[in-house]
Amino acid sequence: MRENLSTAFYDAMFGAAHLGTEMNKLEQKALQNVRDILNNRDALSTQIPALPVVLLELISVLKDENTDFMAITQVIEKDPSLAVEVLKVANSALYFRGDGELTSLRKAVSLLGVAGVANITTTILVEKIRPAKPIYYRMFGRQIWCHSVQCAFLCKAIALENEIDEFDAYFLGLIHDIGKIIIFNCLCDALSTELPDDQPGSLVFKELMSEMSADISFFIAQEWQLPRLYCDALQSQRLKGDSSLAAVLYKGNLLSELYLMVKKGQLEQPFVNKILERISVAEDIWQEFIDLAPKIETSVQ
Repeated sequence: MRENLSTAFYDAMFGAAHLGTEMNKLEQKALQNVRDILNNRDALSTQIPALPVVLLELISVLKDENTDFMAITQVIEKDPSLAVEVLKVANSALYFRGDGELTSLRKAVSLLGVAGVANITTTILVEKIRPAKPIYYRMFGRQIWCHSVQCAFLCKAIALENEIDEFDAYFLGLIHDIGKIIIFNCLCDALSTELPDDQPGSLVFKELMSEMSADISFFIAQEWQLPRLYCDALQSQRLKGDSSLAAVLYKGNLLSELYLMVKKGQLEQPFVNKILERISVAEDIWQEFIDLAPKIETSVQ
């Protein structure tokens, strides 16, 4: 069953994997596009979206042990349009549970906490690097982004349960599948040249895409010069991880993939309970996420 989970994201988009070992022409073309990029470091670099400067500054501030809510507020207020977006999201059903409207960043920080507002800001900024071409986003991008946000919320919940920095966990959940953006750009390019009758459904193709996207995510994190703890966790995201943060990412990603299969009716609750027990995640975390997931899907445009 773990093999099925490893391709769950692709199964959710393309249907259950075909068990044959032969890839069709579309899959072969897409795979060659990916390999051409992976084998040419310069070509890969040109495919990597730029990370917003304000996000790097936000991460730097959050890594400062002496930071406070004013420092976070000042970073966000440097970009007035960003500040407006942050308040809009902070007032959405996904985040705000109080009475009245949040009208200032300081009030938002006081009610949601530094990490809460930082998570909102990070989500807005990372969303800006999604595929720019509408066809890419309609076909695959929205599902990638929705999965990433759901993984981020799961990582945050697991981190809090284990007294691990919630922002680090949330941020990793957001960016762990950034490699899929490049993967699906290559697939869209292949779709534009191959016969429309072909569909990317073979198991071998999905497994290769899953492995390659993880490698690309790690490379992108290095190119962005993100802190080492993020790069290390991304490098081992397909495993259980050799650090507490890597373990959180492994569990969050596994559960977010599990959710895809539950939503498709491919898994029953007893199996989910066995996985939760095996990876030592409280059932309450899963149940709270099940309630939250539809709100996340609604919030993703």
